[in-house]
Amino acid sequence: MNYDEVLSALMTLGAIPLNSEDSNFQKLVPACFAYAESRIYREPDLSFLATDATELVGLTALTAEVALPANVLSVRSIALSIKSSPLDPPVPGGNKRRIYPQRVSPEALDMIWPQPGFKPGPPKYYSIRGLRHPPVQSPDPLPPGTQPRQPVYTPESFALIARFAPAADRNYVGEVFGGIQALHLSENNPETYISLNYPELLIAASMVYITGYQRDYGAASDDPQRAVSWEAQYQTLKAGVAVEQAKLRGEGPGFTALSDANIAQQPRSP
Repeated sequence: MNYDEVLSALMTLGAIPLNSEDSNFQKLVPACFAYAESRIYREPDLSFLATDATELVGLTALTAEVALPANVLSVRSIALSIKSSPLDPPVPGGNKRRIYPQRVSPEALDMIWPQPGFKPGPPKYYSIRGLRHPPVQSPDPLPPGTQPRQPVYTPESFALIARFAPAADRNYVGEVFGGIQALHLSENNPETYISLNYPELLIAASMVYITGYQRDYGAASDDPQRAVSWEAQYQTLKAGVAVEQAKLRGEGPGFTALSDANIAQQPRSP
């Protein structure tokens, strides 16, 4: 299902006018899909749905740190690629030799290699640390006699930094493999993996959110069982998706695509 189909189904189930007169609901639609898809991605039983992908970074010679892309949520491994030989032609995806530095803690990296710029070479270790950029408010300088402007405000931001040891002896292309923040369903992103393959799970999770918008969360609300019913439906669908994906990945008996067989009840011998 695409964005319009999912939204139409939610408005029908929630008894919300389809002519979009409910402006408050329209304002909550982005937050609704963010809640539903983020919850699905973070479910321990559905961790396989989280987007694992590769992002590229550039590690230049004589440097030991590189900022990871903002959409990287977790890092499983980092591969540094170089050509097999300086004389090899630049074939995309080929003629590369990958090295996989070992991940250690930031404290261990400081103990193993206390001097980041000492004897550059192929990186053997790396660590991940967070970097916080505090908010900045700075007015623009203006010539005398001009009207003052509003200060320029830069909100705080966070970044993941990969630090290597030893420092790179040449330019490397880093391939960061890990969890990537997926784009949520929206008008500009009308189809996602979940909306195409598990629309019923997306709708159930979204309805849990919508019942909160309609004040049906608590016992003093209009329909206290409504959110509970949708939550139960979501949990039932989630269990089915987990079994289906386990078979897809060959996690059944003997690493097959089969479900566990029911244990036969053997009659007791007299």
